[in-house]
Amino acid sequence: MKQFKTVFHFELMNYLKRKSYIVVTIVFMAVVAVMLTVVPSLLGAAASSGGAEGETGGGQALLLVQNEYADAEYLNSALVDSGTVLEPQAVTPEQAEQMVDAGEYEAAIDITGPLSYTRYTRTVGIYDFFDNMFSDILLEKYKQDAYLSLGVPPQELQKIEEAAVEPNVHVTASGTDQTQSFFHAYVLIFALYMAIVIYGQFVASGVAAEKSTRAMELLITSAQPKSLIFGKVLGTGTAGLLQFALIIGTGVVIYKANSAAYANVPVLQSIFDMPPDMLAFALVFFLLGFFIYAFLFAAMGSLVSRMEDLGTTTQPVMLLFVVSFLVSMFSMSSGSMENPAIIACSFIPLTSPMAMFTRIALSVVPLWQILLSIGILFVSAVLIGILATNIYRLGVLLYGNAPKPKDIVRMLRNSRA
Repeated sequence: MKQFKTVFHFELMNYLKRKSYIVVTIVFMAVVAVMLTVVPSLLGAAASSGGAEGETGGGQALLLVQNEYADAEYLNSALVDSGTVLEPQAVTPEQAEQMVDAGEYEAAIDITGPLSYTRYTRTVGIYDFFDNMFSDILLEKYKQDAYLSLGVPPQELQKIEEAAVEPNVHVTASGTDQTQSFFHAYVLIFALYMAIVIYGQFVASGVAAEKSTRAMELLITSAQPKSLIFGKVLGTGTAGLLQFALIIGTGVVIYKANSAAYANVPVLQSIFDMPPDMLAFALVFFLLGFFIYAFLFAAMGSLVSRMEDLGTTTQPVMLLFVVSFLVSMFSMSSGSMENPAIIACSFIPLTSPMAMFTRIALSVVPLWQILLSIGILFVSAVLIGILATNIYRLGVLLYGNAPKPKDIVRMLRNSRA
């Protein structure tokens, strides 16, 4: 136990004292704080300018080709909030196009029928919503003219147009609302993905670096392999999780301090207002999944003699992880949590951290299945830790080309004989 504490403390402090670790942590905390602070104001500005500056011609005059369908008075009254003004002129569509091309107008509108028009413009912007707005205006005028021709009084017409259905969707106590919990699963999956990709590689590269400098030969003679690998994995994992906790904690603090400003940002509300039971499951699956893969990365790192071989050796582990990621993402996209693939993956240790939590977030999963998945995952984490220890014990003294899977199996069998 003393050896484990020594290795754990050394690995943890090795990361905490690194300038790169400190700088990256502070930078990401600052980025999260700034983003969560400016998001409400940006969204508010977008909302206030969405009807004006977002469309072509916002705050400017556009040319309106004068014809029987061009009711300039009605159109300008409908466009008053957008700041766009239509200037009717008795020109042909060809002349209107030439005037736009010459830069006299930003755009020209030629209404060719009650429900059709042509817009001449030199540029169609990414945030150009003018056509949506103008189409709605023409459709509204068409409806009004049609109702009036049928003898419907303007007062009744207004009542008809303002009529709206008021749905009331009630999710039962045993049900789930995917529109709310989708982002919970999304955040956990990407957090676990980033943690394993970044810190799993840190574990593997740390072991490989020590082996390449022959420092491992000294370490293995002064400490037990079990203490070394568990100390390295848990030390590096703790440093990584602490970094994650500080970044996420910054986001939570900023969100709580400005919660009123996020009233119109349902996505952020959904992410930060995660139910306590779902948060508990997220932590359990995140931690167990992280350490399972961290042990595997440590074992793979002990098999290489050169840092250049690390990517090839860890590739099988990454492929398994990517498969788990894709199964969860495809299931989330389809919205179906009853397909055999994700159900099976929710009980397989290397895929269950993502798959089972996705099912928990987006469907109703029996408690016994959740507990069974956690139990299998916990036991597997212990067994994989033991397996990784044995591979680590044999691998650290191997030099040359990295052994193939069948060679690893043979070495493990011979070590027990």
